[in-house]
Amino acid sequence: MVTRKDVAQKAGVSEATVSYVINNTKSITPEVRDRVLSVIQELNYRPNLVARSLVTKQTRHVALMVDNLKNPHYCEILEGAQSIASKAGYIVSVISINVSNKDDVLELAGRGVDGIILALGSKEKDRNDFSNLHIPCVWIDDNVYVDYKKAIFDMVECLKSKGHRNIGFLSGIPINNPAHVRYKDFIKALQYFGLEVNHNLIVDAQSDGDTDENAGELAMKELLLRKEEFTAVFAINDLMALGASKAIRDADLKLPQDISLVGCDHLKILDKIEPSLSTLDAGAFQIGCALMHQLIAKIKGDPHFKQSITAEFLCKDSIYDLTKYD
Repeated sequence: MVTRKDVAQKAGVSEATVSYVINNTKSITPEVRDRVLSVIQELNYRPNLVARSLVTKQTRHVALMVDNLKNPHYCEILEGAQSIASKAGYIVSVISINVSNKDDVLELAGRGVDGIILALGSKEKDRNDFSNLHIPCVWIDDNVYVDYKKAIFDMVECLKSKGHRNIGFLSGIPINNPAHVRYKDFIKALQYFGLEVNHNLIVDAQSDGDTDENAGELAMKELLLRKEEFTAVFAINDLMALGASKAIRDADLKLPQDISLVGCDHLKILDKIEPSLSTLDAGAFQIGCALMHQLIAKIKGDPHFKQSITAEFLCKDSIYDLTKYD
């Protein structure tokens, strides 16, 4: 088995220098760093991670926490996070967790991670539970804020320009949740463009915070049962929009001719369905990159900063132009 001593001898440096390069703990000249890395690759050297963690007090292991492993949106966030983590020498594990369950939180603390990315919504109490672990944590919509306001306004403007006046809203998150920014921006956009705010067109799926296909299907069925007049629906994410599309078809309605549909997250796989789904795109890969940059900075004790990412509205085939058939 190749040892650190073997790498040092072949690279013509000390074992300490090899450690500095591997752990990125001291400034090494680019020439020496490249030489050591080249030898590591040539000899296929694999550091003893357990031994290294005992010396550095770091595991080089971070966790990405999600609340729904079935959502492809998190896969794209993971890809972005891993692209940054690998360059910095970190391993990323994905863990599905209920942040309101203290046992889950305590179990996470025992896994020996250097930091945690929480790519999910939360309550203030949940954040306090994590802060008590004394492990660096970053939260989506806190450390990395995704601004959907412009995209939502662009969406409502687009729908209005295509003749839509009554627009529904489907959510799996309670409407009265103070953190429900997308709902608030949607209402503001309706008011700005002079459209009626009909609260009978706003549906909370009552799904305990789930925002998956099942929640979308339930919410759409509930909206249809209300017998209100509407021609378009905005779902809080693409999975709920996908579930809503099933409910629309099950009701023998046509998408988008009878009901136009907009989601949020831009799941790439939905570009291939018919009709392609109009959506709000914040760039999940970029979100993952930003979250990992933030976490590494926190682990190193660098000054805290926030980053904002602006979402973009993508108008696709799931929006029907009613003005052509007035």
